[in-house]
This record gives sequence, structure tokens and C-alpha cells, in this order.
Amino acid sequence: MNKMKILVTFANVWKMDTGNSGMTLNYFMFGENGELMNPEQNLSGGAVGQQRAKCSVPEDMRNKITWVPGIYDATMSMKVGSDGKPVLTVEDLAFVGKASIRMEAGK
Repeated sequence: MNKMKILVTFANVWKMDTGNSGMTLNYFMFGENGELMNPEQNLSGGAVGQQRAKCSVPEDMRNKITWVPGIYDATMSMKVGSDGKPVLTVEDLAFVGKASIRMEAGK
């Protein structure tokens, strides 16, 4: 298992009629000091930026989400998804600090 800082942007507990339950967690890789969230200008017409990651975790993990958006130390592991591909998932979370997203003046 690996540890990394993530920026949590959304958490929602869900329950199905079958009795299954869990929590949807949306996040971005943050880097140790936010370096993965630095603004990036790219006029090539190709992909730019970072897509959010999403995983389903046990619903009791909701108690660990105290601030959103917030920075959390995440214990991560790899699992095999239903399609046979590797999936990065969150095993545990610890709150580090609140996050604020602010606009910088453009040039």
C-alpha cells in the first residue's frame, strides 16, 4: 500500500435496494505540496489538465471526511476491476487541511 496526498472534492453515501451500500469518493492527485495542481497552459489542442479520480469505499469512511474540498493523506492500493484492469482505490483517509481554490489574474 502507498500513501499520497489527495484533494477530495465530493463524497456521498449510497444504498441499494439489494442492501449493498458504500460511498462514492471523487478526488484529484495533489502531490506532496500541491505540485500536481499547478495551472498549466497548453495551446496544442490536445488533452490538458487532470481528470478527477473516482472510487467506491465503505460508507463508514464518510466519518473521516470532515472538510470538502480538503487535503487528505490517503492510503492507496491496487485492485483488479470487473473488466480485469487494475484500479487504484482508497483504503484509508486522514485529514490534513482545508483547501481553497482561488482564481489568479490571467495574462
